[in-house]
Amino acid sequence: MPSVLLVEDEFLIRAVLADALGDEGLACIQAPTGQAALDVITSAAPLSAIIVDAGLPDMSGERVIEAAVRHRPGTPIIRCSGRPGPALETPGMKVHVYSKPYDAVELAKFVVSLIAASA
Repeated sequence: MPSVLLVEDEFLIRAVLADALGDEGLACIQAPTGQAALDVITSAAPLSAIIVDAGLPDMSGERVIEAAVRHRPGTPIIRCSGRPGPALETPGMKVHVYSKPYDAVELAKFVVSLIAASA
């Protein structure tokens, strides 16, 4: 079962999205802070995708994304933000931007499509 790291500080948003990811057949590793996310990103835990909220209580989501790009090359990354913007291009990797508020089911299906495309 593919695993997704979900980095989101708001409990209710995290819970709803984790359920939607589970309904799509994805295991969800939840991280309520940037530091918790960095611990997972730098571990040996298998990850098929990473979803990062742009605004975290202890650090910016950009810092988490930078670590993911370094430690998890090729892993699809989705940046969720209330400020819409273009996908971020980094050497060898594209960071997708998903605007808030979002529909959890639609985002989960988008994650599944990214995982399938990267396989």
